[in-house]
Amino acid sequence: MRRKYKIGIIILVSIILTYIIYFCNKEDKINLVAIGDGIASGETSYNIDGISYNDYVKEYFESKNLLKNYNNDYAFENYELNELINDIKTNVTKNNNNLNIQQIIHKANLITLTIGEEELIKLSVINDLNKEYIDKFISEYDNLLYLLKDISDATIVILGFYENEYLDRSNVIILNAELSNIAIKYESIFININDLLLNKEYYLDNKAYHFNYKGHKEIAEMIIHSL
Repeated sequence: MRRKYKIGIIILVSIILTYIIYFCNKEDKINLVAIGDGIASGETSYNIDGISYNDYVKEYFESKNLLKNYNNDYAFENYELNELINDIKTNVTKNNNNLNIQQIIHKANLITLTIGEEELIKLSVINDLNKEYIDKFISEYDNLLYLLKDISDATIVILGFYENEYLDRSNVIILNAELSNIAIKYESIFININDLLLNKEYYLDNKAYHFNYKGHKEIAEMIIHSL
């Protein structure tokens, strides 16, 4: 009996040690990946990148000791939707990174996605945004989410479009409704920033569509509270 008792103690201790080792080595920190155009990179009216909402989200996770890695190689000025899709399909590598884009996406735990605002603004300056183009754009956005979800199990936060001097309210409402449906379809999070950011205090000047630090902080708060 004494021998069986000792064996039972050894087994129990082994199980406890296994759980202790598991929980001590459990990976709780996240890989944050920012993807998008100049809105995502914090572009300003002076054609330079400032502090973006992604930087504030990064700082939040750092302050909680929850950040493992932050990658924003694929968030930069005038990055267009079809360019991003092509980069994913051809699996490019940028900025001397050791990882290609698919590897970066695959390792992500949280992806923030903001793309299309600059592209649509440029187009609207030249032509009106007609239904045909909007339908095509939404179809491409759906394709993008399909690619991302095929590569990664990460939580994806999609920021919607917002009206400004170049994008009118009717088109923004249509675009955001479609993006919301895409988010539901691919089990992602959609954040409608339009109504909140109609306040001019969030912009660099009255005619700019670039946010100031207050606007980026507000967006960061919305992302953090959505998780």
